[in-house]
Amino acid sequence: MRALIYFPIIHSSKDLGSLSNAASDLRTEEQERLYIDAIEHFWGMIATAIEDLGLDYTKLKLYQDGLPVCGKEQEIVAEVANSGSENYKLLQTLHHKGAVLMGTESPELLVQEHTLMTQLLRSGKSTDATLEIAQKLLDQRDGFIAKRIEKTLQDNEIGILFLGLMHNIIAKLPKDIVIIQPLGKPTGLGGRV
Repeated sequence: MRALIYFPIIHSSKDLGSLSNAASDLRTEEQERLYIDAIEHFWGMIATAIEDLGLDYTKLKLYQDGLPVCGKEQEIVAEVANSGSENYKLLQTLHHKGAVLMGTESPELLVQEHTLMTQLLRSGKSTDATLEIAQKLLDQRDGFIAKRIEKTLQDNEIGILFLGLMHNIIAKLPKDIVIIQPLGKPTGLGGRV
C-alpha cells in the first residue's frame, strides 16, 4: 500500500517568484494585508495538521507545486524559504526532520506557464484563447505530477502533496494510492467517485 496526503494550497506572493510584484499590484494595500494574514494562518493550520498525524518523517516524500525535477530541489526550497514563503519554510522544516524533497514538475511546462502568466499579468486581460491555453498547460502539469508520483512513491511509503487549488490531480493518480485529505475535500474540483 502507498498513501498520499493531499493539501490543496493557497500560494503566497513569495511562492510566485518574479510574478509576485505583478500579482500584488492587483490588490489594494488593505487586500494585501488581509491576504498575507490569511496565508500565515493557512500555513500554520497545515503545519499543525501534519504534526498531529504523527508521521515518521524519514519515510515521507514531499511533492510541491512548482518544484521542478532538476536535481537542485534543496537549493530551490532553501532560496524560496529564505524569501519568506511559509509553504517553503514548512518544506524545509519537514526535510530537516528527514523527509525527502521530490522534484515534482516538468521544468518545460513550468517555463511555458510562467511565460503565459507573465503575458496575462502585463496585459491585464485574458481572452478565451489564452484561458484555454492556460487550462491545457494546467492539465499537462497535472498529468506530469500524477506520473511522477506514480513512479516515485513506492509501496509502504507516504507522500505529502502540496498543490494549488486550481489543479485537478486526484482523478489522474493511480487507483492503488490511498488519498488522505486532512483539511477535507475542496469543493467544485474533480476527484475520485
